[in-house]
Amino acid sequence: MSRLVYIIFLLVVVEGSRNTLDQNTETNASEAKVEAERLGIAEAIPAYLNPKLKNEDLLKGINFASGGSGYDPLTAKLVKVVSLSDQLKYFQEYKEKIKGIVGEEKANFIVKNSLYLVVASSNDIAHTYTARSLKYNRTSYADYLAGFSSEFVRELYGLGARRIGVFSAVPVGCVPAARTVHGRLKRKCSDKLNEVARHFNVKMFPTLEALGKELPDSKIAFIDVYDTLNDMIENPKNYGFEVSNRGCCGTGLLEVLFLCNKINPFTCKNSSSYIFWDSYHPTEKAYQIIVDKLLGKYIKQLV
Repeated sequence: MSRLVYIIFLLVVVEGSRNTLDQNTETNASEAKVEAERLGIAEAIPAYLNPKLKNEDLLKGINFASGGSGYDPLTAKLVKVVSLSDQLKYFQEYKEKIKGIVGEEKANFIVKNSLYLVVASSNDIAHTYTARSLKYNRTSYADYLAGFSSEFVRELYGLGARRIGVFSAVPVGCVPAARTVHGRLKRKCSDKLNEVARHFNVKMFPTLEALGKELPDSKIAFIDVYDTLNDMIENPKNYGFEVSNRGCCGTGLLEVLFLCNKINPFTCKNSSSYIFWDSYHPTEKAYQIIVDKLLGKYIKQLV
């Protein structure tokens, strides 16, 4: 989704039926701002592990994301970030904290009526799949991820969540970094990585639909981002972009996160002409287009 909005796992809890997407990295600030503005809440949702977090912050929405994590347990180990299982433990801890702040009845109301967004799979596909390739092929690895995803949703439901939006995998084979690493001299999209992403999506849609019918009082939506982003990449001029195969920051070929900063002399002058800010993450303009296309379609399924 750190990532595109879809490249790391993201769990957000927001009181009532409000919600946002946020990640505790500078690169994703524009994404968080866009989502928050569209949903009419604060521009930033604080990270749960922020040492400056105050009690009142816990009641407005919390971000448990850890940049680079994924459904595959190996992904978090390779990147040395917080795994999804540990994020669930933090969520349990969060529940106890808000009980101490507002009482059990109000806390249960917050947990039940909040909206939860889960964003993962892209780091699994872009990085961990290679490490797993001796054991899994494209299809079996996508199935492997789908199994972890559905189990995670089930566990989240077991902890009290009822409104859960799960983002699809994106065409990760077409992000600038994947083109540079896998696309040879012409930097074409990696069909192999995109095939894993597509199979994961095909598997997840009916799985989540079945979970929604099985789990009482639940509202579970599969939020398909793949087609929207893929069309933007294939037809950038239709969306007002000039560049879709490189990032604005630096050379746009491999830089990401801390390598993209104010002192990089090669960063483009007009990021709005680029789909990608760095070699992995979209620009604020690209996020705005994605949100505008998806929010109206899916929000009614969740609130």
